[in-house]
Amino acid sequence: MKEKTKDLIKKFFKVVFGLLLIIAGVYGCIRWWPQLLSLIMGAIGPIVILVGLMFVFIGFSD
Repeated sequence: MKEKTKDLIKKFFKVVFGLLLIIAGVYGCIRWWPQLLSLIMGAIGPIVILVGLMFVFIGFSD
């Protein structure tokens, strides 16, 4: 019985912590929207390079 209660409490805290992180993330996205867009625009180039490298490696592995 105690083991089930401990597991239930652990799950409850994980869910509550996850919800708090989601709320903090949404707040951050709303509060710093222009900076987030700048970050995303700056990350597009490296992401395209990595995807291109992945396709090159896949092409060589066939």
